[in-house]
Amino acid sequence: MATDSVCCSAVHNLYRNHLGGCQNIPDRHSYVWEETYLERDVEMDKIQKLLIKTNENNHSENPNNMTSAPIAVIDMGTNTFNLLIAGVNGQKMTEIYFEKIPVKLGKGGMQQKIITPEAKLRAVEAMIRYKEIADRYHVQEILASGTSALRSATNSKELLDRIKEITGIDVRIISGDEEALLIYTGVTHSIHPEGTFLIMDVGGGSVEFILASQPEGIIWKKSFPLGVTRLLELFDLSDPVTEDNIQTLEDYLDQNLPELWEVVSRHHPGMLIGAAGTFDTLRSLAAGKGWIPKSNKSWQEIPPDIYRKIHQILLRSDAVLRKRMKGMEPFRVKMIVPASIFVNFVLRKTEIPSLVQSYYSLKEGIIFRLIETRNEHKK
Repeated sequence: MATDSVCCSAVHNLYRNHLGGCQNIPDRHSYVWEETYLERDVEMDKIQKLLIKTNENNHSENPNNMTSAPIAVIDMGTNTFNLLIAGVNGQKMTEIYFEKIPVKLGKGGMQQKIITPEAKLRAVEAMIRYKEIADRYHVQEILASGTSALRSATNSKELLDRIKEITGIDVRIISGDEEALLIYTGVTHSIHPEGTFLIMDVGGGSVEFILASQPEGIIWKKSFPLGVTRLLELFDLSDPVTEDNIQTLEDYLDQNLPELWEVVSRHHPGMLIGAAGTFDTLRSLAAGKGWIPKSNKSWQEIPPDIYRKIHQILLRSDAVLRKRMKGMEPFRVKMIVPASIFVNFVLRKTEIPSLVQSYYSLKEGIIFRLIETRNEHKK
């Protein structure tokens, strides 16, 4: 406990002196911090220039003539903390700024159901940065949500109390059921499929599945504790993975998803919509190969044959090769292989013929839920 206290009390100085390399992600006007961001020195004026440049590029003072101050959403995932700052005008949301930090909150503690002192430090570090960015954009509200790692950890309250003390941000831990609902809300504001479809969000601690149809809405939804960080702690995968690795992982997934197989067999969805980082990476890799177009739109079809080619490349590659792939974010080099095995297994087992990626997911769902709530109060 003493070590943890020292780590957290020192975080202000660490934030000033040990931030790391920042990459511009041009297709989304966002920034991603490398996983070694605590190990490298970057001057604060460089960060400030980046923020000023982003302000100028996105006209954050009043994007699209927004009638009120923007809203900040922080999705505190098991692997990644996502910050979305958005303007709201009526029923519409306009993205102003997006950033992700590979905090790896669940690293080293998923099996023991704890947040390690090192992970706590990374989490507080990220939240301090996000609070400073939110203040620069003069947001009216910060909505911070914790997911699987914080749900399962026995010491979550210690971390959330520390975040509140240092940043003033209240973090709300959401249930798996609410997480699935918010993912559905976000995805269906991005893409409007016809017929029955299955949404899949692969996180670090959990995986959410939502079966729905238009215009009926949600038929079934469930969150499973089968996230990639959990799988990596359970299974020692070779690099590259072996056929035995793949079979062992698929057997485990098969044993833990009978409810999914049963509901899919009854409703026969015609499309799998993939949300969040795994599918964003698959889209980037396919675009990097020139197999699908590069675009800024919020969703993209990934033809099954294209996905299978990407999947086979990932299975045959080691970490060194994956890190060199165009479109690969360095912090996903290890996670993308078991994640893709999961996606491929679901597609094969369910025989769903179509795959679509959606940038919109939980964080956008939080914004649109807020819009819906405000509109209800106006009635």
